[in-house]
Amino acid sequence: MPPSQFLLWERSIGSIGWHHEPAKVSPDSDHMGAPQTASAFPSWLILIGAMTALGPFSIDMYLPGFPQIEAEFNESGVERTMAAYLAGIAIGQLFYGPVSDRLGRKPPLYAGLLLYALGALGCALARSMWMLMAMRVVQAIGGCAALVIGRAIVRDRCEPHEAARAFSTLMLVVSVGPIVAPSLGGWVITILNWRAVFIFQFVAGLALLLAMHALLTESLVRKSGSMLRFASAALDYWRLLQDRSLVGYSLVSAFGMSALFCYVTGAPKVMMGLYGLTPQQFGWVIGLNGLAFMSASRINVLLLRRRTPEVLVRKSVWMPLGMGILMTLIAAVQARPPLPLLIVLQLLFFVSVARIGPNVSALALASHGRNAGAASAVMGALQSLVPMAAGIAVAAYGNGTVLTLGILMTIAVLLSALSYLWARVQRFP
Repeated sequence: MPPSQFLLWERSIGSIGWHHEPAKVSPDSDHMGAPQTASAFPSWLILIGAMTALGPFSIDMYLPGFPQIEAEFNESGVERTMAAYLAGIAIGQLFYGPVSDRLGRKPPLYAGLLLYALGALGCALARSMWMLMAMRVVQAIGGCAALVIGRAIVRDRCEPHEAARAFSTLMLVVSVGPIVAPSLGGWVITILNWRAVFIFQFVAGLALLLAMHALLTESLVRKSGSMLRFASAALDYWRLLQDRSLVGYSLVSAFGMSALFCYVTGAPKVMMGLYGLTPQQFGWVIGLNGLAFMSASRINVLLLRRRTPEVLVRKSVWMPLGMGILMTLIAAVQARPPLPLLIVLQLLFFVSVARIGPNVSALALASHGRNAGAASAVMGALQSLVPMAAGIAVAAYGNGTVLTLGILMTIAVLLSALSYLWARVQRFP
């Protein structure tokens, strides 16, 4: 699509309920009552952000406890518990997408948040690595309801161009998770133990369930006679998988997330093994990545005032590849780069990847307003399955060195850039 000037859309939103078709709105509008003063953080988007932040909290908060978990179970390979979480997310999203398209957005959120809380409690009571993996799958299947339905709600309430700005604002809210979660996890693990992390997540899941019930209004009117049928859902997914734009842009984001996941999964051995950081210090270092996401989000919101998402993706998709190559070359020359330099490279890499995500999400979902839930589920499943493969690669090939980590991250962002080129072809040959 040719570049065009990005226009801010400033319609206010009326009350969204079951009785009428929800209007498309600016992400700066609130969901309460008739026209209101625009807010940088509308209440509905903050709540969705808080629910979506369950993902970063569920992943980042227990990272400092990796050595404790392996020591208690007398078994290595704790990275498998993270891969199990991503597998659960991929499976669950394929269920929640069509369900939310037919029954509305709120009903599956009730089931999902309750299942998340029960899975977290199961993790806290786990007596083996395999039980911990199984409970992580349960926790993920519940928690992914917020991921897929949150994106669908944004698509319900926003026009495609405004969705990119909403996703950027959402990422700004969600980025608080990666800042707080590792540091909070390191503190909890130091004072108590790794099991206390999952008790915290159990309480958080129940709290968000209550907040969702009290504060979130339904954004999708259920059509009369709308029923969920397996054959219909399967056909919907088959048709969506024929959409190269949806699949291609989703893979751009998925491979970018894989690069970040390679770092997050491999960083405990590098930072606490090679550099000798304590769990609390490691939590602080990983928490800096949240600042990178916040910075990228703010930059993207400002740029969207003058550029379309298509233009921004075209200009930024190659930046992570350059950062990955630079990190790999430095690690090849010096096996143990100075820690401050590694942290700076880490932040720049995260900023470059995070700038792409909101824009490709908006582009992937732009033409799927009627089945936003299923389309969001396809995108979310790809964004889980591909990083899961990256986690398996880190578990198999990660040796605690910066060089290996840099190579895996560079391969991931190279595949992200190639996916962008593939997505630009709008039809299958």
